[in-house]
Amino acid sequence: MKKSFFIIFFALFFIKNVNADINKEVSDLKNEFKQIKEIYESKIEALEAKIEKLEHEKSKHNEHASKENGIHNDHDKHEGHGEEGNFNIEAVLNGKYTSFSRSGEVAPKGFGTAHEGERGREGLQIGESELIMNSDIGEKFSGSLTAAIVREDGADKIELEEAYVESLDGSFLNNTFFKFGRAFWNVGTLNPQHAHADDFADRPLPYRVFLNKAYNDDGLETSFLLSGSSEVGFGIFRGEDFPFGNTAASEGHGSDAWSAFYKSTFNISSSEEIAFNAYHLSGKSRTPNARVSNEDNVTFSGDSDLSIINFDYENAYSSNGKFKISAEYFYRNQDGTFEDSEESTGAISFDDDDSGYYVALVNQFNEHLSMGFRYSELLAAATPTGLVNSALDSGGNDPEAYSVMSEWKFDSSAVIRLQFNHETPQPNIVDNQFIFQYIMYLGSGGHDGHDH
Repeated sequence: MKKSFFIIFFALFFIKNVNADINKEVSDLKNEFKQIKEIYESKIEALEAKIEKLEHEKSKHNEHASKENGIHNDHDKHEGHGEEGNFNIEAVLNGKYTSFSRSGEVAPKGFGTAHEGERGREGLQIGESELIMNSDIGEKFSGSLTAAIVREDGADKIELEEAYVESLDGSFLNNTFFKFGRAFWNVGTLNPQHAHADDFADRPLPYRVFLNKAYNDDGLETSFLLSGSSEVGFGIFRGEDFPFGNTAASEGHGSDAWSAFYKSTFNISSSEEIAFNAYHLSGKSRTPNARVSNEDNVTFSGDSDLSIINFDYENAYSSNGKFKISAEYFYRNQDGTFEDSEESTGAISFDDDDSGYYVALVNQFNEHLSMGFRYSELLAAATPTGLVNSALDSGGNDPEAYSVMSEWKFDSSAVIRLQFNHETPQPNIVDNQFIFQYIMYLGSGGHDGHDH
């Protein structure tokens, strides 16, 4: 009996100690597991922070890279077509409501302003809507065609704005590109993009007067990417678009205009960059393919040389916030003859310079709201005696315009914009303009990067 008692006692004692050891080991394991968990959680948090930082830096890098490559955005855009599909089609609806305090057409005096450079119709209007098709062509080329539907002389018309073929990177020579056909060429910072991709509802005065809003002649352009983020290029054109020969039913001599340009961007910090661009466009307006303007009343025949210098500053101060300053200066020399048929001036010799500039500030507060201010001015040439009181007589007035803009972007495919302009186009004439604009993109693409 005693033996059994001792055996039971010993067994209970052993089990108790074993349970104590097991409990201790379990507690130790729990503590170790807790420590390991805390260590790994801290490491995971650190890794997540690093990943977030890298993604932010990557997005910043991509943004700046896209801006640097923006000097050849079209090439990158067409390379992307191969990934999305070989053929792309989209449409752009660009509707407006406009109200002017001054009735009738009040084009700036002292300059020959053509139809597209005028302020446009008043009231509700569909504006200039576009149908765009683009595609890769094999492995070496891409192509694009843009047809615009416009309202002229009380009827809807279809105009061919662009129809070009462009070489892809490395197709022939590294960092060398060729574009031929009809396109918005590299003549000014805004010219290569369509007006619906601008920050404002209309183009500044120098673009309206010196380029009839935009230059899109038939021709050929070649460009070469330099080391870093710079580009040089040269173009030769038929010479049948303003500011050269644009007389209806007449033809140029096939190569009456040429251009040269230099573009560069520089990063000055992780969020800031500056761009410097210089352009030159030269050509002839030869009879019978002369340049007409001011409702076909003013005719110019002769040589025209236009030089443009641009400076841009951009600060992406947050993930969705961006501040931009753009300044552009235009200088033009014209050597030939002017004639104002409405004033019966006859052909008057002219050899003088005029100029113009604008400064635009735009702040994007977030992914939806942007606001901007723009000032533009034209500086007229001296008026020859034979052109006094004609459309080429500025009357001592240098036309200027103040613009205030507010934009709401629902997403990359839907934008609405309100804008107010205060213009003094002629002596003692003030024109206050209100513009409501809506831009809708049907199909792929959108306002972001849409620079066909």
